[in-house]
Formats: sequence, C-alpha cells, structure tokens
Amino acid sequence: MRQKRAKQYKRHMTLYHISFGFREPYQILVDSSFLLTVATYKIDIKTLLPKVMQGVIKHMYTLCVFNELKSSDQNFVPELLIEGFERRGCPHRKKPVSSDECLASIIGSENQHRYCIATQNRNLREQLRAIPGVPLIYINRTVLILEPPSNATLEKAREIERLKTLPSQQEILFLHKANPDATKNDQLPNKRKLKRPKGPNPLSCKKKKKKEIPPPKKKRKKELKNEEGGEHETRITE
Repeated sequence: MRQKRAKQYKRHMTLYHISFGFREPYQILVDSSFLLTVATYKIDIKTLLPKVMQGVIKHMYTLCVFNELKSSDQNFVPELLIEGFERRGCPHRKKPVSSDECLASIIGSENQHRYCIATQNRNLREQLRAIPGVPLIYINRTVLILEPPSNATLEKAREIERLKTLPSQQEILFLHKANPDATKNDQLPNKRKLKRPKGPNPLSCKKKKKKEIPPPKKKRKKELKNEEGGEHETRITE
C-alpha cells in the first residue's frame, strides 16, 4: 500500500474512532459479492484488510450471506471462502433474505454495534452512505479501497464535536446548586428562557432638549428726591 493512501486511511479511522467510538478489533461484515470477488482475483484479505483498516480486525458473515453463496453459480466452495470467519446472528433464520437486505437491517439507522461493511454492491453502498458512521470497503480491480467518510458522517461528526464543547446537564445543575445567585438567570436544561420586550436602543434615540429657564430679573435701586423735604428716598423697583 502506498504511503499517501495509508495516511488517508489512518485519518478516516481516527475520525470513526474519536467521533463514533470505533475500537479494535474492527468488526467487518462481508457480503457474498465481496467474497466472490475475493475468490475471483485470489486476494488475501486476511493480510490486506488489517493494513487498510490500520488495526486489528475481525471478519464476520451472516447466515443470509452463506445461503447466497451456496445458491450462486460460481464454482467456489462456500466453506472455504468463509474459513476463519466468525458468524454473526441475524433475524432471518427462518426466512433468509438477500445479503444486502440482511446487512442493511443489521446496520439499522445508527450502526449501534459499530460494524464496517465490505461489499461490491453499489446500491447497498449508496444506501449506507446516508447513515452516519458506517465505514465502507470495496475492491477496485485487485485493490482494497476504504471509502472516505460520507457527507452524513462528516456532518454528524461536526455536531458531536460541537456538543462536546457545551456544558453537560450535570455540570449546569452542579453550578446552579453551588452558586444559585450567579446562575439565577442561566438557562437550565429542558427550560426555555422567556423573552422579554426590549427597549429602544439609547444610541438611536435623540436627546431631549432641556427647557431654558429665563434668568431672574435684577432688582435695581433708584434714588428719588423727596421734593418736599429735600431728603433722599431710596425705592426698590423691579
């Protein structure tokens, strides 16, 4: 494997490890189309798959996959193709279905058990790209390929990383109990903060003009002569 491709696969598996909780050994579910392609090109997947997945792996198959291998027209012995594989239980024991339908039902809507899917079925790969956190593997000629994370996986990973930066419910309750006065106006979990009407922006309002108070009239003194007595009399007039 080329060094550049190995680095890409390492980044992909690191994302699945950090954001979705994938752990070694990685569980790889294979379908009949993948196993038949392996037998056609004589690929040693037990050696190559650990290099592609950048870690220890566990090969797995289901009863539906085994029954589909038996019914195929290829001249391969099904028991030899799944030699050393671990059988994974599926809910189709009484009435087996196609391998792609079986694997899709096991993955569900969340891939709760952290499975990787190895398939040559394009329709199945397209269907599983819409589910976050599902590593997909296929064979291109004789080369094993690990698909880049889908858009649904990348969006879910961003959301998970964003939620990690927010305080948890226990942390908020602890802060509220430790200092209720400081967290009185904080938003507690499962409670909506009431929106109150806000006043106008003070910067956009014109300042009120102050009323000008006229200055008080000054009192002035006038000296008036008393005509009769010739004495000076002081009167205060406004």
